[in-house]
Amino acid sequence: MSELPENLLTELHEKEKICAELEGLANASGIDYQAEITRLTEAYNLTGAIPPEYAELLDKRFANAVKSAQAGEAQYIAAQEKIARLAARTDDLLAAGELATLKEVESLEKEIAELTPGSPLIAKLQPLKEQLAAEEAAVKAAESAALALADELDALCAAEEIAPLQERKPGIEAEFAQLANIPRHAALRYNDAHRKASVKLAQHYETLDLARWESYTLKLDICAELEKMLALPEEELSNASKKLNELREKWKNLGSVPKEKNEEINPRYLELSRQLQHKIDEYYARKRQMQKIAASEKEALCVETEALADSTDWKNTAAKLRELQEKWKSLPRAGAKENELYQRFRAGQDKFFNARKAAFDERDAKFRKSEEAKLALIAEAENLSDPRRARQMREEFRNAGFAGKADQELFQRFNTAMDNYFNARKAEFASRENRAKELISEIENLTATPAESLPRIREIREELRTLSCRETRQQEDQALRKFDAALNAARAEMQRQKEADSETIAMSVAKAYDAWKNGEAMELPSAEMLAGFSKLQSIAKLLSEAASGDEKAALRLEKSVTAARSERENICAELEKLCGTKPAEDSVIDLAMELQNAMLGDFGKGAAAEKKAADPQKLCAEFAAAGIVPAAELEEFQRRFAAAKAMIFQDK
Repeated sequence: MSELPENLLTELHEKEKICAELEGLANASGIDYQAEITRLTEAYNLTGAIPPEYAELLDKRFANAVKSAQAGEAQYIAAQEKIARLAARTDDLLAAGELATLKEVESLEKEIAELTPGSPLIAKLQPLKEQLAAEEAAVKAAESAALALADELDALCAAEEIAPLQERKPGIEAEFAQLANIPRHAALRYNDAHRKASVKLAQHYETLDLARWESYTLKLDICAELEKMLALPEEELSNASKKLNELREKWKNLGSVPKEKNEEINPRYLELSRQLQHKIDEYYARKRQMQKIAASEKEALCVETEALADSTDWKNTAAKLRELQEKWKSLPRAGAKENELYQRFRAGQDKFFNARKAAFDERDAKFRKSEEAKLALIAEAENLSDPRRARQMREEFRNAGFAGKADQELFQRFNTAMDNYFNARKAEFASRENRAKELISEIENLTATPAESLPRIREIREELRTLSCRETRQQEDQALRKFDAALNAARAEMQRQKEADSETIAMSVAKAYDAWKNGEAMELPSAEMLAGFSKLQSIAKLLSEAASGDEKAALRLEKSVTAARSERENICAELEKLCGTKPAEDSVIDLAMELQNAMLGDFGKGAAAEKKAADPQKLCAEFAAAGIVPAAELEEFQRRFAAAKAMIFQDK
């Protein structure tokens, strides 16, 4: 297996590096995905040309990496959209205010914490959460107080002494009346205890022959119940009439009260029952009036719907019937006539819409049949190869019938396909040669800037291969050879410039190293000058850290100087061996060959079995990228390097 050329290895590694960086974008966040993908795509396209067998693998990997990065962007956007939805739900809960529940707030808070711990939305929800928690605490406090009063009543009832119950019961009732938002089970529990207490007192009065006081107590309870019913909202009055009759019957069955209480309780009861009856009568009167009006209006809607049921003006009638539906929904119920009127209204609506659906289904079936026939002709036209079939196809298209809304589009597609077929036949051969000549002219123009034009040249090569124009084949080869020569010359000039810059920058860093060793103030080149020389950047960083007293950095610095000394010595020895100024030594390490073998191993193609002569161009590049030694030594290495390089390239 032969070795891969050095420039090919460099291009392969550069492409792999770009692919790896692009694959890393999949799990990134808070970045501009499109900008990064565009940057890496441009960098990938700017790398040098490689053989098809490598390009196919790397291009496939690059395409998969782009898809992975786009998927990562989609996941990142989805996460941001979820955060936005949580923010919207937060705003909705805050807008709901007291209508929200503590459970809803806590559930939303949990979702936010799981997605973005420490989110400001949690703090935003906190005031509402505290408010709802306070309201819940108030309900629990009322529940506790009501249960405590019930327990106290039970305890008083269980005691043998009746006096404490007589004395305490009014106070308990007053305390209970002050409570608000009492849970139903607690209220039922209190009412049960209160009933038991009332029963016990009544039994006590009976035992003591105080039936009037018992009646008085029970009538007080009836008056209290009437007062509660007077405070009921209007929507709860529907059951109040039955309850009022029950209380009246209960009042009739009670005996008389003590004489001193008679003038107090009877007028109170009569006034309360009168007020409540009046309120109930007004409620039912309004309800009957509203039902009567609603029945009349719904009757009119039924008549209007029935008049439209047989219409075939599908569009306008459908709009009118939907308008009638909205009016129906806005009206209250019509009492006993509600179901009858609704069935009548629904029947008229269903009759029209069922007829419309049947008509539309029949029409759409004809349209679909025509559309299928025309689509088949379009597909045939797009792949047409026999011009004799064209006239017959046009006749079949005209006879296929109308295809509804899609008919105009299908007509345009069919004509376009037919026109494309005939136009393509006329222009096919002429366009190939004209396009090839345009591309040859573009190659000649791009030769002036070969490095920047490399991505476009790849596209042109591929397009010329696809065109395969015999008439321009020789011109294509001449233009591409000229471009390749210009590209190689530009790269060689860039390398020469880098080597020249490296000598000056390396000497500046070496002098800074000498100054550090001598305990003097040092001056390092700027970051802009060091850009492109990774080893010199690392040494400059170590010098700065060592100058600030970092002993570990000083040790690493000395190790790098020792390694650079060996590296520069080996490079100079190799160059001198090539030009014949020094004998070859077995102990000199062929660093260039080791690097080449390692790079070859990455692709699993096998390394060279035998050691070959070093490449002077590669040795020059390695010398320019090498580390620094003391300035005097560096000056000597540079002298040896320049002398050997001059002899080698002069010979060439």
